[in-house]
Amino acid sequence: MKKYLISLEKDEKRRELFFSQSNTADFEVFSAINTMSSDWEALNTRFDLAKFEQHYGRKTTKGEVGCTLSHLSVYQKITEDSTIQNDDYCLVCEDDVLFAPDFQKHIDALLAQNLKADIILVGQSKIPSFNDVELEINYPTTFGFLQKQIGNSQYKYAYPYRNYFAGTVAYLIKKSTACKFLAQCSTTRPYWLADDFILFGNKFKLDVLIVRPLMAIENPVLISNLEDLRGSLNNNLFKKAMKYPLKKLLAIKRNLSSLNS
Repeated sequence: MKKYLISLEKDEKRRELFFSQSNTADFEVFSAINTMSSDWEALNTRFDLAKFEQHYGRKTTKGEVGCTLSHLSVYQKITEDSTIQNDDYCLVCEDDVLFAPDFQKHIDALLAQNLKADIILVGQSKIPSFNDVELEINYPTTFGFLQKQIGNSQYKYAYPYRNYFAGTVAYLIKKSTACKFLAQCSTTRPYWLADDFILFGNKFKLDVLIVRPLMAIENPVLISNLEDLRGSLNNNLFKKAMKYPLKKLLAIKRNLSSLNS
């Protein structure tokens, strides 16, 4: 399996921290596209700023543009690699990722499941821990016994109650799916956030699975405001809990429907 690490050229310390983890020596580093010094007119030739604003109801940031273009550039590399078959998965990560113990072993077990999904989210951004309570309350999936076990591990895969913005810290993508993204870009300039899995499911008709607990998160060492993050998650916990029963019901329904499709 080919593995790609997206990292800005200037972020040497992040790469050092990343490569200090086990089973990372075989990652190919892709120098992320740094858009911060680009003017908006130049960016608009590569990214549809007006369509972004129309779709999301706000203006984009240069960092968001760079993130999307960087992931699309990795997809270009995947499609041009003749050693990767159409149904092969590639692992795409960002340089702030922290892997759970025995990450490679569990990824190998996951790939042995002969999955058909276009994208498998093995990680998530803006979450303090691999099995944080926020995952179940805000992004529930179906009951544990209905989820698919990955080998003999604690890990399982399923569909969430609906697709959501999970970040792009670590995910698996098929070569055929990378080709679909590039085909989309051949007819229109990209205008989406790199982690808009809602759009990818609804409009691009991509099949997106999630893994629970997470196999990867943002490295807490690199999150300077981790306590603020925990606080913001906890602040609305009661409101989120009120919505949980409906979300859980939707998750159960979605996963049962997938069994019959």
